[in-house]
Amino acid sequence: MTRHAPALVQIEGHESSWTIQRGNLRCNVVGLKDGGTCLYSPVEKTSKVVGEAAPIRFLLAPNNYHNKAVLEHLAAFPQAEPVCSDKARPRLEKITGTTFGSLTELADALPDHVTILEPDGLKTGEVWFRLQGDDGVTWIVTDAFCGVSEKKAPETTLGFLKSFPKYGLADKKVFSAWVQKQLKAETPNMIVPCHGGIVRGTDLKIDILALLEQL
Repeated sequence: MTRHAPALVQIEGHESSWTIQRGNLRCNVVGLKDGGTCLYSPVEKTSKVVGEAAPIRFLLAPNNYHNKAVLEHLAAFPQAEPVCSDKARPRLEKITGTTFGSLTELADALPDHVTILEPDGLKTGEVWFRLQGDDGVTWIVTDAFCGVSEKKAPETTLGFLKSFPKYGLADKKVFSAWVQKQLKAETPNMIVPCHGGIVRGTDLKIDILALLEQL
């Protein structure tokens, strides 16, 4: 079977946002309001392709484990600023030997339809993007959720990474309460995870609540 080279693909319903998948890992590219882009969770061996979205102004390590491609992308885009959450910074700087800025400058550079979410109850400093589109809301997430594809199933479904409860959760009750609060305000109709396929559906609230009960 022929493997297709990773390519930038527009995220459905969002003109200034793209995604690129290599194997089971995904990087997302979000346009900034004054030009340039932010890479959400850079993926190894994709810097040449994401260069099509240059200038790259920010490299977001969305938690303290997603760091393997940071140095590759800094070498390719030396003008880009690596950023992360305060909680993720100590481990990221220790592992990479690189200084990471705060999320404040990135938040100021994002367009109005993109906002940063920092879930409570996690120990990895995970950061999400919320994208408001004409057809609804999209969540871009890191390890909290993943896309599960089965050979016999036609659609990708929502799941948890096997490692998430042990390595990602600090307090399952706090995380669950935070997610439920988000769902009371709105339900996403698309989730773009860093692991696996994109999950779409009008009943994602039901799927998310069912997963939370498994924690």
